[in-house]
Amino acid sequence: MLQIWKNSIIFAHIFEEMEIIKGDRLLSKAQCQALRGIAILGIFLHNFCHLLRGSNEENEFEFLSERASNMWEYWTGGNIDAFFPIHFLSFFGHYGVPMFLFLSGYGLVMKYERCEPSEPSRADAAKFLGSHWLKLFRLMILGFVLTVITYLACGLEWHGWWEYLAQATMLSNVVPSLADAHTPSPYWFFGVMVEVYIIYRLLIYPFHDKRESLWRWLVPLLLIVLTWLPQAFMEPHRNMLVYVRHNAAIAMLPFTMGVLAARYGCPQLPRWSLALVAVVALPLMAVFSMNYQLWLWIPVVVVTGSVAFVKWLEPCRGLCATTIIMSPLRQVGMLSSMIFVVHSIPRMPIYEFVLKTHNGLLLIDYAWLALYIMLTLALAWLYRKCLMHKI
Repeated sequence: MLQIWKNSIIFAHIFEEMEIIKGDRLLSKAQCQALRGIAILGIFLHNFCHLLRGSNEENEFEFLSERASNMWEYWTGGNIDAFFPIHFLSFFGHYGVPMFLFLSGYGLVMKYERCEPSEPSRADAAKFLGSHWLKLFRLMILGFVLTVITYLACGLEWHGWWEYLAQATMLSNVVPSLADAHTPSPYWFFGVMVEVYIIYRLLIYPFHDKRESLWRWLVPLLLIVLTWLPQAFMEPHRNMLVYVRHNAAIAMLPFTMGVLAARYGCPQLPRWSLALVAVVALPLMAVFSMNYQLWLWIPVVVVTGSVAFVKWLEPCRGLCATTIIMSPLRQVGMLSSMIFVVHSIPRMPIYEFVLKTHNGLLLIDYAWLALYIMLTLALAWLYRKCLMHKI
């Protein structure tokens, strides 16, 4: 017992001696862009790969043990084959969503808590929420209309104008009968972001200037607990869990991680430690995926591993690391919001008219995946041009 006490004192002393990177120096603009690139690559490639027959199904809004077992058997049972990237993206790609939520929390603190309010929307809650709702609406509405047209042209089921209206106004998440409607595919996330902005402005932001107050860090932690606790006691594969995870409950853990990281910073780690964290995160994701309670905490692993990887990579001066990895990630990251809005448009025709007829995974699927990537990036670039010129 005495030895444990001595070890704890030594550990505490080492922690106190560690240099803390302040929040405003934790992530550079380039690193944030690269993280957005990683996140959107995971999301839009996942949304293609999980449609392929024979790919490992994911646990995103519910937890089914057989899906986790299939994933584990594939990884550890000597079954890894040429379709490993498809299986990996199908099962794990959706964890790009927590990365976006982390960056949202980090970005809001950087924008609204680092200086005195210089515009009314920073001080007034109604103007803050109204401006952010309008920003989301302007980003998504044209893509939403084009996606609905594409879905209908592909002969997919018409869900009724009120369901599309609920998604277009970002209100479908709160209606139990509509919350898990993924037609058209990605737009449930905009409703989550509206809820996140409300929670940030009304519950988190009011304590930002009270630097010595425990509420500055206690409120984010309480939000984590209050959104995690109900999930911890729910049935892993029931409709209630699916409904809850289509709302702010799925967002609070990574989002408040971003808030706390921006407010308080993180310990400075040597580069070898960053590399180790990034490498360990991959198998740890698989291990956490095997247990329902651990599964709820996978966003911590994803965010920590991704941030460590980018922070390890960014100081590299070698032509290979910069040209092959960092620069493409940054370029994709700058298009990330547009990719998110439009990626369903090229995906559904390819799936409905080609991939739906496949009985299992085929090597030709990689050719269709490459076509999907090229069309999505081109469409996202055009969409950005439209928004910039307000067409």
